[in-house]
Amino acid sequence: MENFDLKGFAKGKKQQKEQIGGNAIIYTRVSSSEQVDGQSLEVQIDKCREYAKVRSYTVVGEFGGTYESAKSDKERKEFNRMLAFIKQSNKKGSSQPVKTVIVFSTSRFSRTGSTTIIEEVEARGAYVVSATSNYDPRTPVGKYMQLMELANARFQNDEKRATTIENSVKALLKGRWIGKAPRGYDQKTTKKEQIITINEEGKLIRKAFLWKANNKLSNEEIRHRLAAEGLHICKQKLSELFKNPFYCGYMAHKFLQGDIVQGNHPPLISKEIFLKVNGELSKNHSGYEQKIDKEYAPLLGSIKCPCCGKNLSASISTKMRKRFGRTDIGYYVCSRKGCKYNSSTKKVHEAFEEEVNKYALSDKVSELLKMQLTITFEYMNQENRERAKSIKANIKAKEKELEQVETNYALCTDAKKQSICEKVMTKLEKEVRDLKTEFSKVNTEIL
Repeated sequence: MENFDLKGFAKGKKQQKEQIGGNAIIYTRVSSSEQVDGQSLEVQIDKCREYAKVRSYTVVGEFGGTYESAKSDKERKEFNRMLAFIKQSNKKGSSQPVKTVIVFSTSRFSRTGSTTIIEEVEARGAYVVSATSNYDPRTPVGKYMQLMELANARFQNDEKRATTIENSVKALLKGRWIGKAPRGYDQKTTKKEQIITINEEGKLIRKAFLWKANNKLSNEEIRHRLAAEGLHICKQKLSELFKNPFYCGYMAHKFLQGDIVQGNHPPLISKEIFLKVNGELSKNHSGYEQKIDKEYAPLLGSIKCPCCGKNLSASISTKMRKRFGRTDIGYYVCSRKGCKYNSSTKKVHEAFEEEVNKYALSDKVSELLKMQLTITFEYMNQENRERAKSIKANIKAKEKELEQVETNYALCTDAKKQSICEKVMTKLEKEVRDLKTEFSKVNTEIL
């Protein structure tokens, strides 16, 4: 017999029997964009709506309807939007509280195996039911079955991933690249064959390797030359490009676990050139490159400080420049701390010329030298001709682009759009001027 006078001291709350029905929302998803145009989403939404109708649920919202990876639950935008909706709906005093989330299948809801995604829904006052299962997740047995479905989905996902990696490794070992080919290549891949070819951009990348290996140009100078020929690349990407063995015919991939294999694709450069380029890069331990292309100091990089043996740098006389506007008075200086050596470029050049004049070549060696210089100059001239041709084509393209912008500006009546056109025209005009300056430098013959 109940003691009603002591009831106020009781603990806990009497459990209310959950009623079927009430407000619900539907969440659907597919794992790839290819499935969006198929029947997967349509089948899911129809099944979820049918489930809601049979069990007298009132659907107050539908979420998903797109592709979102089930491997990374918290990065799913539609899922997060759904959570926000549930939280808002279940606030105290809400007229339409949401207690149920209907999904096509728990295994499609998440493939991470984590219970967090279910717990996040439950933390907001709702629970997840599957339209293709008969268990009730509010009961211990139903909750167990739901967790088993999540674990099974994770197992299937891991098994599929292991198979994919195994097949990828087999493909790599046979010389077949997996994924998108690096910059400079066009790729056509089918189940039966893979065709990778060098495109126009690849030809410019080949030049970049040769400039680095043979001319020992700085990365900044290489970037400047590439830009003049129409290939724009940031310094970080250029460094990555130089370190990618794909360009010399080999493949490096994390699935190979530290190994390198030869690919079936055509190499841009030889292995020797690739190693030579990376040998040059390894010399730059300080993280920056010394600028040695100063016209007034052509011996930079070739002479060292007579006091401490370190490389010399060079600078224009600040006093002569400020007082008299002269920029032809330069000095070779040692930048090592504690060493104050400096000497005018004029004195150093005279001493260098005097030293060189001490050496005389025999007639036989002179003829061989002339032959070698002729070959070298012809190679350099050919390179200049190719660069000049490429820069000229780039100038023509920029001028055509500028002409189009000028036409748009003339026809435009909107002040904001005119302002944008003016900025673009200024930018293009500068690019054309710079390209023409570069063209004048390379459009010459070395005699």
